[in-house]
Amino acid sequence: MKTPIFDEHVKLGAKMTDFAGWMMPLWYASGQTAEHQATRNACGLFDICHMGEFRIKGAGSLALMDGMLSNNVQGMQDNQAMYHLMLNEQGGVLDDCILYRFSADDWMLVVNASNIESDFKWLKQHAPGNVSLEDISPQTVKLDLQGPGSPEILARWMDREKLASLRFFRFIPSVQLDGMPVLVSRTGYTGEIGFELYTDIQYGVRLWNLLLEAGKSKGLAACGLAARDTLRTEAGLPLHGHEMRPDLTAAGHPWAFAVHWDKEFIGRKALVKNRDENRGPWIFGFALEGRRKAMPGCKVLHQNRPIGHVTSGVISPSLNNRPIGFFESTMQLETSAAIEFQQEGKEERLSGTVAAVPFVPLTSRKKMSEFLRTAG
Repeated sequence: MKTPIFDEHVKLGAKMTDFAGWMMPLWYASGQTAEHQATRNACGLFDICHMGEFRIKGAGSLALMDGMLSNNVQGMQDNQAMYHLMLNEQGGVLDDCILYRFSADDWMLVVNASNIESDFKWLKQHAPGNVSLEDISPQTVKLDLQGPGSPEILARWMDREKLASLRFFRFIPSVQLDGMPVLVSRTGYTGEIGFELYTDIQYGVRLWNLLLEAGKSKGLAACGLAARDTLRTEAGLPLHGHEMRPDLTAAGHPWAFAVHWDKEFIGRKALVKNRDENRGPWIFGFALEGRRKAMPGCKVLHQNRPIGHVTSGVISPSLNNRPIGFFESTMQLETSAAIEFQQEGKEERLSGTVAAVPFVPLTSRKKMSEFLRTAG
């Protein structure tokens, strides 16, 4: 499948690759590292149209979301977004997603591309008659504008006082960007201050080109999946299918903040049992010595004993090309504990340590006014 922006990527000379059945840009002519650094230091623009969006409406929608998702749905306010896990009965992660509340009877759930069909089916199985579910993915364009220069770019069309007051994980349902209605959400997957922008498919190409043109003077770069992966890893953020999976309990990882224990939801009993019995597996960050990265599947050892495997591994542009990533472990470890890595079929071992996440300082939670030259 192709996103509405596909032809624009080709015009920009992008190297295209298959991702979850979608043809997506891996990187552009400037390369992955330049795109990564542009996002950290200026601004990056990402086509994320492959992601899924569901609209959930009706009198029973609040109760449905509360029972299906792990975080504090009841505590959400209008125009607030929240990160959630959607679990199976065994406490495994069917998906990690972001829920948007328009009102108590009107929501949007954003899910991963590879899980659109299965997630929608799972929700339909549990939805009561007073809830309507609609998969609006085919008509929705999602573009991510990330980095310290992104507020100034949006300020070309938005009221600066209103923009400056937009808090982390809050959104404005409809903003006119050069005449196009856009949902502006202060969320993202890079660790930097930035926005996820949603609009109708008819405006997709126009919005993409508008942002590229407006960002020229700000150092904006079109960015592909490779930079997105290094950015999210440095930011200590998981990738479904790697750090989160249906066969991996959600209790032993750095993202347990997405579990609100004081309510009932699908998978809670399994999570409580796992937590109370202090059973793994666990997910940890790691940093390697040298310049060689540990690939997913690479064996991890502690005190000469195999304890798990690498789930994600990248070379970090922000850390002088130091290899970092995540690994799954059958035992709990302290930060800075010495570990080794051994690729299958090779005798050589690479040395590293358990690392705290995020790996780099982040700007995502800073005050918006710090990034606007003349905020009100």
